[in-house]
Amino acid sequence: MRAKKKERALNCVIGCASLMIMTKKKTTKTISSILILIFIVKSPFAGEIHETPLLKEYELAKNDKGKLRNKMERHILFIERSLDLVKPGGRMAVVLPQGVFNNSNMEYVRDYLLDKARILAVVGLEVNTFKPHTGTKTSVIFLRKWGEKENKPKDYPIFMAVSKKSGKDNSGDYVYRKDKEGNLMFDEQGKKILEHDLDEVAGEFLKFSKKL
Repeated sequence: MRAKKKERALNCVIGCASLMIMTKKKTTKTISSILILIFIVKSPFAGEIHETPLLKEYELAKNDKGKLRNKMERHILFIERSLDLVKPGGRMAVVLPQGVFNNSNMEYVRDYLLDKARILAVVGLEVNTFKPHTGTKTSVIFLRKWGEKENKPKDYPIFMAVSKKSGKDNSGDYVYRKDKEGNLMFDEQGKKILEHDLDEVAGEFLKFSKKL
């Protein structure tokens, strides 16, 4: 039951993501007084936007010469839209396809992120993380939106990590931790413990952040 609730919540986030992209102009005035301090979200991985009136509203939809692109992948527009919703100094965590971080044709997106926010951390997620819904290789990026008058340092440390255990197998079924005898392990509340390493990654990030 708990897993199903998480899945419904995730689907809600994805649905809201589509709505946010499609209604940017109409909702600008509505959300201007309720900007978000902390925003955690998964971007939509599939689909493209071709509608010129909508593309005109996005900075990322223009090339380096200011010319409008013919089409844009939804998750790229989603990045800009999400940052619009975060107040200056606010934080955001967003899951993105790995290509955004690696592909040479995505350099303009990385430059946009560096200009709009400080990158706090990038964590590569294990390939089974979102199965059975998608096997897309993803990473989650943690950002803090620059303040309006904040001086942007040219160089700063960024926490980097890779998760190797997602708590799921190749079919997308949950994998639970077992002891040396092969028996399932339970937490203090009597619930099965997922076999993942994200708690360890979070612990290392906390150590890293204390040194800044």
